[in-house]
Amino acid sequence: MSTPLVDFTERLTAFATGQKRGIRNPFVMVPVDPPAEQATAARLQTWAYGETSVPVAPIYLDRVMPRTEVFQTVVGLPSSFFQNGGADERAEQEERTLQDNLATEMVDEIIATHEAACGRTEQVLLLLHLGALYPFARSSELLDEMDRRRVKATVGIPFPGEIIGGKLSFFGERAQHYYPAHRIDERITMDHLQ
Repeated sequence: MSTPLVDFTERLTAFATGQKRGIRNPFVMVPVDPPAEQATAARLQTWAYGETSVPVAPIYLDRVMPRTEVFQTVVGLPSSFFQNGGADERAEQEERTLQDNLATEMVDEIIATHEAACGRTEQVLLLLHLGALYPFARSSELLDEMDRRRVKATVGIPFPGEIIGGKLSFFGERAQHYYPAHRIDERITMDHLQ
């Protein structure tokens, strides 16, 4: 019986081995019920380190984010930096700063750490724990930056949300089209991970 998790790994493998082709480096996305995101990542790590015929590099986005300069800067700002604003204004300014810079710096860090993998078409990069970036960065921003930087690897992202009317809805927000990505339409739930 096929599940969205199996469909996701099979599609990633098909792109990395050249059995399927896209107009550019392929991005494959699968919706995940948010409570199942961590378990899905664990299952994909098991697949990456043993059950696949292609090289797979799991990249935990929640571990990459703290290594970015923008994150370090925002976290390191003293309260006195926001002298005329309250806690709400500070949080809003920090969120805007992260939204404006985080995706670019994260891709910089991913490429620096996985340079060889990013340059090979037969490589799969799994971007895991996307939910940890909410609301500071979206999958589309990461993928757009990877495309601009000419990452050649097949990129897979399980995203916490669902597909509504053919559009991606991240954590239940307004659904948007992201045309360059290949989608698995069925959402991974805990039932698929039993």
